[in-house]
Amino acid sequence: MEPMYARALVPLLLASVTASPWRADKYPCVLCDHLVESLIDGKAFDDVCTRVGACDFLAPYRNSTEGDVHMHLPGGFEIWGQVPTQARDVIVRTVCETAGLCAAEDEETAVTASTPDVRVTPVLAKRGYNFVRVSMIDDASSATQPDTTPADLFTYSKQFQYRWTNMRLNSGLLAISPGNTTSVTIGGTTFDILLPSEGQGVRGIVIADPCYSGKWVSCQFGAKLQTFDRITGFLNAAAAVPASEGGIDFFMILGDNFYDRTGKLTTKFFSALSAQAKAKLFAAAPGNHDYWVGGSPMIQSQKKDQFGNGFMQYYAMDVMAGANDAVNFLDFSQNPSKGSGYMKKNLPKASNFQSYFKIGNLAFISYSGAYSDKEQTPFLKEACKWLGEQKDVMSAFVIGHWNDGGLGCADGMSVPQVRAKVEAIDGCGEYSDRLKYLMGHTHCNQVTETNVGFMVAGMGMEGCGNFGVPVVDTTNGTTQVLYYPIQESSSSTDKYAVIEECFRTKGVGNCKDLASSWAE
Repeated sequence: MEPMYARALVPLLLASVTASPWRADKYPCVLCDHLVESLIDGKAFDDVCTRVGACDFLAPYRNSTEGDVHMHLPGGFEIWGQVPTQARDVIVRTVCETAGLCAAEDEETAVTASTPDVRVTPVLAKRGYNFVRVSMIDDASSATQPDTTPADLFTYSKQFQYRWTNMRLNSGLLAISPGNTTSVTIGGTTFDILLPSEGQGVRGIVIADPCYSGKWVSCQFGAKLQTFDRITGFLNAAAAVPASEGGIDFFMILGDNFYDRTGKLTTKFFSALSAQAKAKLFAAAPGNHDYWVGGSPMIQSQKKDQFGNGFMQYYAMDVMAGANDAVNFLDFSQNPSKGSGYMKKNLPKASNFQSYFKIGNLAFISYSGAYSDKEQTPFLKEACKWLGEQKDVMSAFVIGHWNDGGLGCADGMSVPQVRAKVEAIDGCGEYSDRLKYLMGHTHCNQVTETNVGFMVAGMGMEGCGNFGVPVVDTTNGTTQVLYYPIQESSSSTDKYAVIEECFRTKGVGNCKDLASSWAE
């Protein structure tokens, strides 16, 4: 049960959010899901809509939602507790589709993965520069351990905890020689892993807020811009050419990763990536929709939302939570079904999303804006101390999701604010304008602060409607941020075929004539 004071605060909190306000019309499906779940738990329509500040929006749907709930439950609410969760979800979805608030479910058509679901992530810098974390996601019902070479690759192998529990995470640290390819075999597929030498120029793609499905939220431009085929397509193309010949060393996704509550949309996306793409270094930082699929703690479902738990296991970043334990590297001490969801007391520990690491001559400080200054400051001081000791870093990036406050972002924890905060900390301050940031949240691809700040979130959601490939490149002695424009939602001009072919045949680094320069 939520404390009464928390329930009473909900309308006030919704009304107080001035930056990035939550809007019912943007997330009708999640709102309907929340409404119908509440109705079948015996709550009154007016109480529910008042609680989430959406009575005007929901009023036209009163008869269809209330009537359908009674139609599907002719025996009354007393039998609802006996209905299995999966069957209950089907009924809720049916009511919301019938009301026209959720799209028909055809977005989860399986993609048969040609290769195992592998992730290669940089390690927390305090471990040294001669390791990467290699992880594989498979079915939790698997009776055997994954077949790998080396045989002891995975030191952690457990069913996902709390959320996305149909999956199993297998993970371990792999010792490698930077600058040289290290090959591992997982499930019969060979992955050639290359961590660039320290101080070496590198190249990578960084995106945020990718959407391709309207299952939970409205993906306004996903179909028009063909985001599923094209994001997987340009990543596969960019990974097809060796980094030494112009290909990429890494790619990153900075939150709101596929607007996914259950893990199905995420799995479908990664199933379409090639072995070459999966072998590239990868990093992720969570956004508001990775905690609450409706985008705000005010519209959370404590029974259904993942609250970052699926995210942190699926992407398997090497994080502060495991600083003293490389095997059990995630902290599961907070059960998301306990503690106030509205007050964010049920989120995983902040250390599950905090990391600092280096790729070649680039340094990164990765964090989640969902946590308070008090929870972040010790980590940021440690990261800055490390950064100040590095002699071969050309530029450092603060990477996160929120570009402004609201929608679950803690006070002062947007990416520009954190960059300004660490600029005042010894170790980071010496970098001046070499200390930059990358972020998502507002759905645009654009420069937000000349030579310093960049938004990379034009990937299908409503907003600016631009779609393209942001690239960071330090291989030519400067820190270049390039943007390869694919298509504007308002235009018929489409450059995808030309860009994809160039990436695939020549390498991203040899296609700069197709890009605009965001920073030199």
